[in-house]
Amino acid sequence: MTPDDGVVEVPIPIPEENNMPAPDLSEAVANHLLTESVGNIQANNRDGRNIGTTAMGVLQLAAARNFDELGTVEGRANSGVNATPIAAPAVPQ
Repeated sequence: MTPDDGVVEVPIPIPEENNMPAPDLSEAVANHLLTESVGNIQANNRDGRNIGTTAMGVLQLAAARNFDELGTVEGRANSGVNATPIAAPAVPQ
């Protein structure tokens, strides 16, 4: 590569080794942190389920409120099937 070929090289330093010291946590503290993390995940999942349940309840309530008058009376009037009287046989018996 030459300086005139339009290629730009960006050097990225890659550390050979992580020199960060490990935290000195007691077993009880580490266990508490793990329990807290798991509990937060479970609470988040529970809250998501509760929100979904609430949304479904609102949807069911809206549907019931909008269609609460759809009963036998409206069904007979709209379809005409139940409102039509049954005729006598066309051929005398």
